[in-house]
Amino acid sequence: MGIKSAFYKICILGDFGVGKSTLLHHYLEGRFISNIQSTIGSNFFVKHLKIPKVKNLVTLQIWDLAGQDHYKWVRQAFYKGAKGIVVVFDLSRKETFKHLDSWIKEVENVIGVVPRILVGNKLDLINPGERVIPKQECLTFKQKIKASSYEETSAKLGTGVEQIFYILALEMNKNY
Repeated sequence: MGIKSAFYKICILGDFGVGKSTLLHHYLEGRFISNIQSTIGSNFFVKHLKIPKVKNLVTLQIWDLAGQDHYKWVRQAFYKGAKGIVVVFDLSRKETFKHLDSWIKEVENVIGVVPRILVGNKLDLINPGERVIPKQECLTFKQKIKASSYEETSAKLGTGVEQIFYILALEMNKNY
């Protein structure tokens, strides 16, 4: 008898320029790509994980969805079948945080409530003493959207990148 495998489709979403593609490339390739092209429509990537104390191999199919408003009509089709979402905003741009409600509403209208992680990206761009978005505000929003975790990452430095997908994989695997 072979090892059973768990397969999960994940959508990573958020405004244009918050670093979704850069996060994914760092996660998959372990490196920062500074001149990454804007996502047009969508891209998807596959990552296989072995999680300690979980006997199943985990396969993540991660969909990187374009953040521009004019791709909204395309994104809806890509949400179907997703078992988890990564909701990303830019810690240095308050408006990307303010738009999260509409992102959550957009995805929930298609797939309902699924496990999710809230991610504040571009940690390397903020001065801890002069935050544009107070950490408590992020934690409160995490509770509001029923995210299992709030993580701050730097796709440039690699800070916290692996952790967001690991935590989400564990959360999705609870229901497997």
